Amino acid sequence: MNASPQTKAPKHQADLDLVDAALDGDEKAVAKVVGILDAGKIRAALLKRGASASEADELLGDLSGDCFGGHKAKGGLHRLLAKFNGACPLEGYLQRVAINRLISLKRKQKPVVELDAGAGDDATSAIDLPDSGNDADSEDRIVELIREAIFDTFAAAEPEQLVIFRLVHSYKVPQKRVGELWGWHESKVSRALSSLQDALRSGIMKRIQERDPWLEIEWADFLKLCSQSIDLFGSEK
Repeated sequence: MNASPQTKAPKHQADLDLVDAALDGDEKAVAKVVGILDAGKIRAALLKRGASASEADELLGDLSGDCFGGHKAKGGLHRLLAKFNGACPLEGYLQRVAINRLISLKRKQKPVVELDAGAGDDATSAIDLPDSGNDADSEDRIVELIREAIFDTFAAAEPEQLVIFRLVHSYKVPQKRVGELWGWHESKVSRALSSLQDALRSGIMKRIQERDPWLEIEWADFLKLCSQSIDLFGSEK
């Protein structure tokens, strides 16, 4: 029987230990987490991306409450800190959540139009919308997040399945020929590819949610983003 692969240690174990201690009620750990929220860096990032001072304060207040108080969902209490897995720095994780919430807030807001009184049909409209640069910054962040999730998922996949995948998808070797090389029936090659497809799909989405549990992205969104560069999931059944 093959030995199970050794579990990889989180990249930011110290931050993960801090979070575990804070969730257990350690006062010093709680103070450090609160200090990250109050340091001003996250607030500055929100202001830079178009938040008003009151919006930034409200978002940070909600963020602090969700870190320790959480919200009820699916029969239990979900605390934001409990979703942190050490894959990135704690400060970066909290900042990413805050920015995602700002983006959601801005998308929900209706444009505010102010017309000059008595100006008639020629009045100029002042529309309060999120700056277009913010959307570009958000897209870059999401692309990088997805890129990391793809790389980590492929790295965790079965090597034999990846070799078969490359032969079929990258080098266009017919499945029948791959089966002959492995001593398999063509149907077994097809099952191996289907198994890899399912594992990659679930692995990628799981890692995206682990890195950013507040990001609202569906599998269809992922397919659209990757449609020009990856064809593994092109044949949905």
